[in-house]
Amino acid sequence: MGWVAKAYLWATELLYHRLAWAYDFVAWLVSFGLWSQWRLDTTAYLQPGNLLEIGFGTGELLIELAARGHDVTGLEPSSEMQRLTGRKLQHKDIGIKRVQARAEAIPFTSGHFSNIVSTFPSNYILFEETLQEIRRVLSNDGRLIVAGLTVRFKSGIRRWLTGWFLGGGYDEVLAYVKEKVELAGFQVRVMMHESEDYVLPILIVVQKDE
Repeated sequence: MGWVAKAYLWATELLYHRLAWAYDFVAWLVSFGLWSQWRLDTTAYLQPGNLLEIGFGTGELLIELAARGHDVTGLEPSSEMQRLTGRKLQHKDIGIKRVQARAEAIPFTSGHFSNIVSTFPSNYILFEETLQEIRRVLSNDGRLIVAGLTVRFKSGIRRWLTGWFLGGGYDEVLAYVKEKVELAGFQVRVMMHESEDYVLPILIVVQKDE
């Protein structure tokens, strides 16, 4: 693992724990204000049925999904993120099912969810234990939707400023992730979700036909 990747993972760890209070601002800053939109882009690929968001962070997407009428449950291992999300839910007077657990050990029965969403996940999303747990709790026709593994701005300036962590090794990252996920028994489609400002690859992951 190169020093850039190590620095990114170190910074992610800080933002999910000791600096969780700063997560929303940092995400907004580094994305030029588009972080929330990138998360919402995943909703275009949901199918009917209930939904689990893995690693919901500060709860922004979780709250938006509930507001749109989805039967949503959140999973997040960080106690700091759980507290931040809890305060938001209390302020908005919204009740959402949440569990504090790791994606490598999802505390739900097999075949429980029609959709699983993960946005801007760290390396845990490719752990063998995580992928097997996702496969277990998805229904036979369920889908995993992953966004934020990489993003490419169309503007040359923005792409240059963010390329080291949002768009570095664009094609290589997608190829590597696709291979890892397929080895775990899934089929993967990469949807290039395009707007005026950016291209956001979104992975649609389904159970492989036996």
